[in-house]
Amino acid sequence: MELRDIEIFLTLAEELHFGRTAERLHITQARVSQSIKKQERRIGAPLFERNSRTVRLTAIGSRLHDDLRQAYDLVHSGLARAAGTAQGVQGTLRLGVMGALGNELRPVIDEFGARHPDCAVQISEYHFSEPLAALRSGEVDM
Repeated sequence: MELRDIEIFLTLAEELHFGRTAERLHITQARVSQSIKKQERRIGAPLFERNSRTVRLTAIGSRLHDDLRQAYDLVHSGLARAAGTAQGVQGTLRLGVMGALGNELRPVIDEFGARHPDCAVQISEYHFSEPLAALRSGEVDM
């Protein structure tokens, strides 16, 4: 299955409408229909229940959606990391935080580190009385 066919399937599973899927992906509605029919032939079962008014995922389609969504997200995050590395994002990002906010931001900081392995994050804690002083003076980047 090609990446474009996966995109079509995942988008149709979200939109549950052939026309909106085509619009969102900037393709024809016929292309959406052809792609889904091709996938259903390959799998050997319907992925969507459809009539003139509704489109719904079948049980097989729902399972495939869950599996493909996870894989699709991994592919895109890998591509984003590669692009970030190719763009040369490196050095140190100086982050100023107030109080325990640094702990709350840890998942975001970890994700940034995963996407930009050549860029370190330096956290500096500042007092609530002058929250923007370090930013204005250039001690921190954000």
